[in-house]
Amino acid sequence: MKSRSCLTAVLLVLGLAAATALLYRAAVPAAVTAGIRIRPLRPLDTPLPPPSDRPADAPLRVATYNIEHFTDAIGDGPERTPEAFAAQAAGAAAIVAAANPDILLVEEIENERALLALNDALPTPYPHACVTVFRTRDGTRDTLNHAVLSRVPILEARELSFTRYPKPGTPARGSLAVRVALSPAHQLLLYSLHLKSNFGETPRNRAQRGIALHVLAADALNQRLALATPPPEAPDAPPVALSVLLLGDTNVDPGIPEFADDPSLAPLAGEYVDLIAAMPPPDRPVTLPTRLPGNPDFVFRPAAFDRVFASRDLAGETSGWRASPPSVVADGCATGDNTLAPGIGGHVSDHYLVYLDLSPASAPAP
Repeated sequence: MKSRSCLTAVLLVLGLAAATALLYRAAVPAAVTAGIRIRPLRPLDTPLPPPSDRPADAPLRVATYNIEHFTDAIGDGPERTPEAFAAQAAGAAAIVAAANPDILLVEEIENERALLALNDALPTPYPHACVTVFRTRDGTRDTLNHAVLSRVPILEARELSFTRYPKPGTPARGSLAVRVALSPAHQLLLYSLHLKSNFGETPRNRAQRGIALHVLAADALNQRLALATPPPEAPDAPPVALSVLLLGDTNVDPGIPEFADDPSLAPLAGEYVDLIAAMPPPDRPVTLPTRLPGNPDFVFRPAAFDRVFASRDLAGETSGWRASPPSVVADGCATGDNTLAPGIGGHVSDHYLVYLDLSPASAPAP
């Protein structure tokens, strides 16, 4: 009974989410990070020189890719062979190379070894890399981590873990927050998303997704306020503007009937624009294609679970930078047989890679 009451309270939070989102504009720090473990991430050692300085007016391509259980084949069971690991890395590298993003966020990646294997398989590896180390409540290492590969220097990478969040509304896993410079006076903050799946109880799934987005939106507000406030040691320093992207696997598509009444994404309403929802239906991409049986119990309609949320300054061209509509690399998914595991039979992932371009408002769109 106590658990049910707690869950009801969690759902009430989501019922107030639209109003909460409006408060994010009021410049009041949101103290909702109790129970969230936040720690800085060290960069991985990649023996690569950073690229030459980018022109100030160069577009920035950002991508997100749920790579589907990209584990390193060590202690992962007899079916996850080194050959399957290598085949998945090679297939994913070809897909990443086709989009050629400047910053790539990856979901469902196990560890440093897996990330470096992906980077090494690329025709042009990335010089900057970080990966989270999520743990379950009992301290076991999670295999569903987030990572970033970047050609742009990373100013800060942080792991936001939800493991210590109070039950029963504990969101799944956590997020990776990455901050880079667009210019000396303008920075970009990216959050990698991998929200609770649709397995289990629907109300609890929705609550966990909504809580995760509520926390990330509050963290973004706190980051924006911190950059806008000069530090005590340099009170005359000019403020730094901050634009925000939240992108990745939300496990929700409000454009299909199953999720028409799902409130999971409501905490971002008002302050953020869902760039996929903003596209007219003929142009709206599918990011999770239907995979035919195989196993008839896991056949779903095509969906856009992988989404991109942009702060309104990016969507409205008021910050000097604008975000393009998202695109996908529709490759690497064995749509004819949903029983194929990653790295087997040409299957890389059940998701497509999603990317978009950020361009200076004065520059032509790429």
